[in-house]
Parts: sequence; C-alpha cells; structure tokens
Amino acid sequence: MKKYTYRVLAASVILALSMGVGVEAKGSATKIMTDPVITQKAIAAQMDQKTADKTVNFNNMLLQKNLGDAIADVAAPEAANLDIDLKGAVTTAIQNNRDITTAELQRKEAEADVSAAAAKKNPSLSYSWTGSQSKAELARLQRNDNRSYSQSLNVSWPVWTFGKIEGAIDAARYAKNIADLDVYKTEADTKLSAVQAYYQYLEAIKLADVQAQSVNDYANHLNNVQQQFDAGIVAKLDVLTSNVSLANAKQQKIAADNTRDVAEANLNNIMRVPMNTKLNAMDKEFPEPEFDLTMDQAILMAQKYRWELVQADYGVKAAQASLRSAKAGYLPTVSVGGGYGWNEAAISGFDKDKWSVQGGLSWSLWDGGATQASVKKADAALKAAQESLLQAREKIELEVRQDYLNILSYKEQIRAAEASVAQAEEAYKIATVRYSSGVGINLDVLDAELQLNTARTNYITALYNYNIGLATLEHAMGIPAVMHPEFEKAK
Repeated sequence: MKKYTYRVLAASVILALSMGVGVEAKGSATKIMTDPVITQKAIAAQMDQKTADKTVNFNNMLLQKNLGDAIADVAAPEAANLDIDLKGAVTTAIQNNRDITTAELQRKEAEADVSAAAAKKNPSLSYSWTGSQSKAELARLQRNDNRSYSQSLNVSWPVWTFGKIEGAIDAARYAKNIADLDVYKTEADTKLSAVQAYYQYLEAIKLADVQAQSVNDYANHLNNVQQQFDAGIVAKLDVLTSNVSLANAKQQKIAADNTRDVAEANLNNIMRVPMNTKLNAMDKEFPEPEFDLTMDQAILMAQKYRWELVQADYGVKAAQASLRSAKAGYLPTVSVGGGYGWNEAAISGFDKDKWSVQGGLSWSLWDGGATQASVKKADAALKAAQESLLQAREKIELEVRQDYLNILSYKEQIRAAEASVAQAEEAYKIATVRYSSGVGINLDVLDAELQLNTARTNYITALYNYNIGLATLEHAMGIPAVMHPEFEKAK
C-alpha cells in the first residue's frame, strides 16, 4: 500500500512538472505559472556562461612606463584661466545648467496642455469634400458616365458640459503652475550647488595655505634644531622627531593640494566649463555677513514661498478640479451645431445645396461604472494631495529650524575658533622662544605647532560652515535664485 502511495505521489509530481506549477494568490484571480521549459533553458544558458572562456587582463596599465601606441599621439588640451567670484560662479552655473533647460521645456509642454484643454471649450469647424466617377458600357458604341461631387461645412460647439471641460482647464493651469515652480526650484538648487562648490574651493585653497604654512614652520624649526645639534646643545632625538613632523606636514600638504584641485574640478563641472580650467578665486577671505533674522520669520517665509509647499498647494487645487471634472460625467452635455453642403452632378456647377442647424443633449445614463470609478480615483488623488501638502509643511518647518539652529552654532564656532587661533599662535611663539633659549623641550614646540595647525583649520572650517549654512537656510526659505518678471507682477 505504501509502495502504491509513493508511486502515485511520484506520478503526481512528474505530471505537475510536465504541465507547469500554478500558484493562485488568495483573494486574486491572477495566476503565476512557471514553465519548466523556460527554466531549463535559463539554467543551460547560465551554465554556458559559467563555462565560457574569458580573457582577463591582469596588466596594470598605469604602472607601465610606456603604454604603447594607444596614447602615443594623445595631447592634453591647453588649460584656460578664469577669474571667478561667488556671483560669477552662480550666474555661470545657472546659465549653463541642463536641468534648468529641461525644466523650461517641460513648462512649455504644460503651457501646451493648457491650450489643448481650453480648445475643447471652443467651437470646431470642419470641411469635407467627396467626389466620384463611374462609367458603364450599356451597348456597342454606347456608354454612360456618372460624376458626382459634394462638399460641406460643419460647426459644433459644446455650450454646456456642467464643469467637465472647465475642470480639465483648471487642472491643466495648476499643472502649469507646478511646472513653473519646477523651473524656479531647479534654479535655486543650482544656485545652492554653485555656492557650495565655490566655498568648497575657497575652503580648500585656505586649508592648502594652512598646510603650506605648517610645512614652513616645521622646516624653520628643524633648521633651528639642526643648528643646536651641530653645536652639541640638543640630542639627536630632537632632530629625528623634528624630521618626522616635517615629513608628516608635507604629506598633509600634498593631500590638501589634491583636495584643492578636486574642488576646482568640481566647481568647473557645476559651472559646465572645461574641467581643466584654472580658476582664480577673487574672494581671498570668507565673508562673515550679519545674521539678524528670527526663526519665526524664516519659517513664515518658507511657508509662503517654498517651492515644494506651493507646488503641494497647487496639487490640491488640481486634484479638486479633476474631481469636479470627473463628477461632471454624471451630468448631461449640451451642444449646438450647424452645417452647409453642396451637391453637384458635374464639376462645372451646383445642382442643389442644403443647410442645417441642430442642438443636442447627451446624457450617459449608464456606463458600466466607469464614471463612478473615475470619481473614486479623483477623490483618492485629492486626499493624497492633501496629505502631501501637510507632509511638505511639516518637513519644511523642520528643515528651516535645523538650518537656523546650525547657523547659530556655526556663529559661535567662529568666535571660539578665532580665539583658539590667537592663543595657539601665542603658545607657539612662547614654545619656540623657550626652546631656542634652552629652557623648553622640542616636544613642546612640535605640539604647539600641531595645535596651531588644528586651530587654523577649525577657524576656516567654521567660516565655511557659516556661509554654507546661510546659503542652505536661504534655499530652505524659498528665496528665488532668478528674479523673473512674474515675481514683479505678483508684488
């Protein structure tokens, strides 16, 4: 009995595999079928791929002195020089940004959608012409030719659609407003990216200068130590430790120079100028503008002008208009029209003409639930748009609060770092003098130089963070990057 049972089960399994396995989800009519033929082909293809011979190049071309004919005739393009300041960087980036161009083209698409929606409210005029010719042989030397022509003009005008067309027009207009805001937002995003890239480049320049100054300080100290060692005043250990500190400072300078070059390339990329352009930052120092805006003022401005929030508001209005248009499907439509036509037996003249004027009412009494489904969909879209509006409001307020508090923190960090630099400079001077006088030790000088380097770096970083913080808060508040004519009209 058991043997028979096993045979039945085995046969069932084989049958299932041969015919495919069907899986039906609970509560759904959708069936997922697996075809064993397809599975077998996939497995075979995978095995062929695994067993295929592959040629792997283990040679590191960068480590070879001669790369051969592949790059023999390649010459690097000549680098251009460009004087740049913050305003120039932002202006160039906005003028050359492809995302802005794309957003502007999408706005034109939205404008066309408004025109297309509005056109459905206007009367339409159509013209038609038809002609025919026939020939029949009735008897020998006798034939009958028939020619006929007709043409007509017809006018149709939807007088009343109970808000269906009007709702579609309003929805298209709100969509166009959203497209406008996409342009403004992209411009502001580009401005923020350009500001960040410019200040990153300026920071990298300043940090590279700090590391260069550090190398110079360590070199001067090493020279002093070497002279004292030659005079037999200090031990060899002082020379060795000073050499190590100088070597470490040189390594940090190399890294700082590389960071500066990378920041330069990144700024070139943001501005869409050649990557090898040599930039000369006109701003030699970080600005430190005053900040007297209150948090409540910043939040109120963001709630009024922030693009995402205004877009979400338009999204709600567009959803409301779409819902009105969908509900109009329950109501009739009224239209009027007219036509004029001509019929002729020959092309030379008219035989008769006719005209007509008509009015009509169309009312879908039952459409299988299509209108009801459209209304439910539009209602759900409206509720989703309302949720998006509330979510955007909460998100933007949090963003503004964070940016505002960060600025206050950066402001305090500037003052603390500024005081730290002054104290570190004084400590380094004292340590240097004490060592030269034979009172202090070499480790005090090296440690003082390290602390001075750290203080200078922190000060530059604090200034960078403060300026980036201001730019970030400005972006969060919805301040436009480009003053468009429509902004002036809105005042």
